[in-house]
Amino acid sequence: MQSAQLSRQFHSRGAAAIMLAVAALYVALTGGYAAEPLRAVGRGFGLPGAEALHLSPMWQTVASVAANLAVMALMVATNRAYNVLRSMSWLEVGLFALMQAAVPRGVTMLGSGVLMCLAVALCTFLILGCYDAPERTRTVFLTFLILSAGMAVEYAFAVYIIVFGLMLAQMRILSGRTAAAALMGIATVWILLLGSGAVSPGDLRLPAPAGPPAHIGAHSGLYPLCVAAAGALLLVMALGANVMKTIAYNARARAYNGALTVLALVTVVAMALDWGDMAAYLPLLNLCAAYQITHYFVNHRYDRQYIAVLAVAGIYVALAIWRLMLG
Repeated sequence: MQSAQLSRQFHSRGAAAIMLAVAALYVALTGGYAAEPLRAVGRGFGLPGAEALHLSPMWQTVASVAANLAVMALMVATNRAYNVLRSMSWLEVGLFALMQAAVPRGVTMLGSGVLMCLAVALCTFLILGCYDAPERTRTVFLTFLILSAGMAVEYAFAVYIIVFGLMLAQMRILSGRTAAAALMGIATVWILLLGSGAVSPGDLRLPAPAGPPAHIGAHSGLYPLCVAAAGALLLVMALGANVMKTIAYNARARAYNGALTVLALVTVVAMALDWGDMAAYLPLLNLCAAYQITHYFVNHRYDRQYIAVLAVAGIYVALAIWRLMLG
């Protein structure tokens, strides 16, 4: 098989399926090893996180795997609907699967991280569909309703309410009506929670960022920190490499990619400032990194591209091997 043809195969559905299968096999066989990142425990403004559901380990795994698969489906749907990658590619799905598998607890245990990733992916799909359509106030309302509901169980959602507020301007729909729809979406959740008695005024609290762990060891902090650093570095490098290409896009494509860029950069900054709760941001960081890396490979086609793709995958394979050595 020629190099160019092999490189094209890495963007196919079959290649993504192989990556997904490898990731699933690794999680299934090594999910019980000790060297795991800290679990993303929801600390919201009024309600406990997903751990309050007290699901059995089996049902936690089922729910978490379903959420991860839903994120992948939304990644494909977003590209199909809005052509954000400028080409149909399945590489982002395979990369996301490999990145998630580096932290098996994020796949086998239901936590706020994968739920926030799923919610933000869904809200991104919704808000991109509002480009230059300020009359779509119901979609804006629903987007901020989802984010506000998430904020009740995980304070990190508050950051993305600000991000999606910026996206209203990027989508050319910021107006009095859309701003009112966004505010109503945020307020509706709290009116329902307080009015139904699910949350009392005494339950309302302002969680403080978790801060760094008291002790950083290979098991408690160093490994997840390295995984997060690898994802952030790859993400920033891909963003820098994509800048000149995205400048040449038309207005709609620039708006879409600008929105995804803001989402990615804010996620990196938020994780850096709140790295004691890094598990809450890590799945979303992986999603942003998978998108931007794939965007780079779509925009920069060359015969031996498969070597670069394998190099990215190799980073996560190396991390996975290191994790097993930490055992």
